[in-house]
Amino acid sequence: SGGQQQRVAIARALATKPKILLCDEATSALDPQTTQSILSLIRDIHDRLGITVIVITHQMSVVEQICTRVAILDNGVVAEEGKVSDVFSAPKSSAARALVYPDGYEQTVTAAEGEGVIRVVFNGANATKTPLIAQMAMEKNIAASILSASTKSIGDKAYGNMLLGITGGREQVEKALSYLRAIPDIFAEEVKP
Repeated sequence: SGGQQQRVAIARALATKPKILLCDEATSALDPQTTQSILSLIRDIHDRLGITVIVITHQMSVVEQICTRVAILDNGVVAEEGKVSDVFSAPKSSAARALVYPDGYEQTVTAAEGEGVIRVVFNGANATKTPLIAQMAMEKNIAASILSASTKSIGDKAYGNMLLGITGGREQVEKALSYLRAIPDIFAEEVKP
């Protein structure tokens, strides 16, 4: 209870001085406070002892908080792997997209009738400090509506994920993509022509 079983299991594993620590669903069925405590312990073990930690989890929040690399499995096969920031920014597999794209993504894209839809991902300072949409509207005269947006921390960086509806036809969508792709730490892709 209270993560005690996890702490004891980790202590037992560390007694053997391993090079790799395997944590299989170490935070499942824990309350949020205890989850944070266990994740902090795992991160501390990695940082202080230099032990490689392999985390098996269904909780993307765990991956976001403590992992540097991720492998996404789909029916027992690795569908995609790489740096967490790369996979979360530009997921290539349908399994990764299902985990990374915002909730209600497909319904939002389908509901955007008459608009091109662009997915914008931003990392670091651009996630919170740059008024991208306002600048794009003023500088390029592109009208964009925010269909959905979220910002969260992955590791120690702010990470944002946004769906924009672009009106005005194909030319406006291309202008928006060109503008956004020219900004450092921005990934932009068209998800609905």
